[in-house]
Amino acid sequence: MISKKATDLIIQHEVGGRAYYEKKLQAPIWAGGESGVTIGMGYDLGYNTEKQFMLDWSGVINLNYINALRPTIGIKGPQAKAMLKGEILNVRIPYNTAYEVFVKSSLPRYYAMTKKIYPNMDLLNDDTKGALVSVVYNRGNKLEGDSRAEMRAIVDLIAKQDYEGIAEQIEKSKRLWENKGLDGLVLRRESEADLVRDSMA
Repeated sequence: MISKKATDLIIQHEVGGRAYYEKKLQAPIWAGGESGVTIGMGYDLGYNTEKQFMLDWSGVINLNYINALRPTIGIKGPQAKAMLKGEILNVRIPYNTAYEVFVKSSLPRYYAMTKKIYPNMDLLNDDTKGALVSVVYNRGNKLEGDSRAEMRAIVDLIAKQDYEGIAEQIEKSKRLWENKGLDGLVLRRESEADLVRDSMA
């Protein structure tokens, strides 16, 4: 599937690593913008169905937590922020539980989503596949529009196994976030591009 390096990169950018997660992210959060209530490793309930949520979390966290979180499914933006009250504030998801759901449920799903737009990605090494999964985990898998120009360009580069070209396109997409107070996303794109380049060494 993808390399441990790539998995660690996604976790680092989603939750800031284990120590930060345990200090700040065991409880549900709202990350701003059009986010929904988010739990675990960047698992956004605003963008998941109830069926998917139950598949991923039922039997993993206790029923009281499930029931507290269910009403937030599909809710995004300030409306989601307003739901962070009452029972939901008692929800705690330990790092190991979040990691388990991430590796068993989220990663395979996002790998499949990535493969939908990059059907030849299995030609690539595991680090590069992981960099592309990281992009899709963060941005989704739509290819239409100017903001997706670099993601579109990668389609042909995969067929040629042009690793430098893939890294360049990931890096070029930084234009969308530079000088907008979104340095975390700029850094993420740089990390993904570096992962691709280092995989050729």
